[in-house]
Amino acid sequence: MSVLDVLVWPAKVLETKADPVTTFDAGLKQFVANMFETMHDSGGIGLAANQVGDLRRVIVIEIPWSDSKYSEQEEKQEPWHDKRWVLINPEIIKKSGKIRWQEGCLSFPEIFDFVDRAAEVWIKAFDENGKEYEVHANELFSVCIQHEIDHLDGVVFFQRMSRLKADIIKKKMLRRGPLNNA
Repeated sequence: MSVLDVLVWPAKVLETKADPVTTFDAGLKQFVANMFETMHDSGGIGLAANQVGDLRRVIVIEIPWSDSKYSEQEEKQEPWHDKRWVLINPEIIKKSGKIRWQEGCLSFPEIFDFVDRAAEVWIKAFDENGKEYEVHANELFSVCIQHEIDHLDGVVFFQRMSRLKADIIKKKMLRRGPLNNA
């Protein structure tokens, strides 16, 4: 396994729609393993392929259980905690309710803000072996899946905020200077 470079906004690939995966082979499995390694190395809980410069519809998620890490928002341990999730060609098939959650993003280091999302989502996706499955997600898992699917659709999280908040985030990021220019 190897750690990949996480691209930082305004890298254009972050606002580019990813293409469906059509080949499930050893190369895809290695890429998924590298994405998990990269996500863990970066301290994230989710990662979309275009964040590492690859325009395939691939997401990895692993949300560790901690009764204090997200204490103001997370209350109880869920079945999706401490589980590795690979979502290839994910599709939201149903949404329910509303939730407001403070989000961060590996492609926007040290930037956090509240985003409104569906409280629950039902997803259809494939694993790295090409096996189709469905999963119901709530709470932080739902937020994370929606955030990562947005990446695959070329949508970055400030686009889900008011114009004022989005402008503030853009200015903060541009003041940082170019960290990478993919």
